[in-house]
Amino acid sequence: MEEGVPVRAELISLGSMEVFRPRRVLAVAVGVCAALWLLALGYLLSLGGAPWPTLLFAALFVAFFTVALAYYGRSAFFVDSRGFIYRGMWRSARFGFEEVRRVSVLPGPVTVYSVRARGRILHFTNLFRGHRRLMELLVQRSGLAPSAA
Repeated sequence: MEEGVPVRAELISLGSMEVFRPRRVLAVAVGVCAALWLLALGYLLSLGGAPWPTLLFAALFVAFFTVALAYYGRSAFFVDSRGFIYRGMWRSARFGFEEVRRVSVLPGPVTVYSVRARGRILHFTNLFRGHRRLMELLVQRSGLAPSAA
């Protein structure tokens, strides 16, 4: 894909595509948390005389949950027969399967999948719907063989 070509225009023209996103309940949960902390900050400000560290920490919680909402609301992988589009918080990029060099799995309470493609490292977790299928598609279509970590 050439630089400057909008990814969104390419999405419209593609046939069958599988979409993998974080579970919607996560975006809703962090959105509710951001709203609650925003209300708490507003309440503290309306009281007058609240200590500045308290205001600062409330503002930091608002910022944290707002960033988490942006991540869970925007992040996605769109997989088709030619490759995949990774949509992160700030930008989107298209990768061909031939560009995938490695897919690593870091097990734990939250399993992290790390994809190395075209010199970039892309991550997704088991909080994505269909995370195992996404990992299998990337490994199979890229021609990679499973290996020990």
